Amino acid sequence: MLRFLVPTFLTLVLALPALAKPADVYPVPCNDLWAAVKDTLGNQGNYSVISINDLVLRASFTVVGNLTSYKDTVVLTAKESGCAMNATILDVGSDDPDWRQFHHRLAKSLVKLQAVKPKAAEAGAGAGQP
Repeated sequence: MLRFLVPTFLTLVLALPALAKPADVYPVPCNDLWAAVKDTLGNQGNYSVISINDLVLRASFTVVGNLTSYKDTVVLTAKESGCAMNATILDVGSDDPDWRQFHHRLAKSLVKLQAVKPKAAEAGAGAGQP
């Protein structure tokens, strides 16, 4: 029995990285997307941040309430057409609610931050005028 369990377990463990979703490309600069990622992960009711590296635009976290101790990750990479985000969020089962919820929350944070950005630019431009 043990000789069947070990290879099956190893196959599952080694296959987890292969189950990662492809990178999503957002038509915004990586600095803007990174601010939205940090805003999304800042909700302690949804995520527990393990580490954030602003230099390489990488974050490790766990989903609150997830029964595994798997570290989820988000990595951003600059592209000509914007910023690519590779999010590896483990979900057990055929449905991906944690992955979808992260993307939904990220989209809301990005819209919120993009709406604030023009207002901040107008306030800065108006400050230099007499």
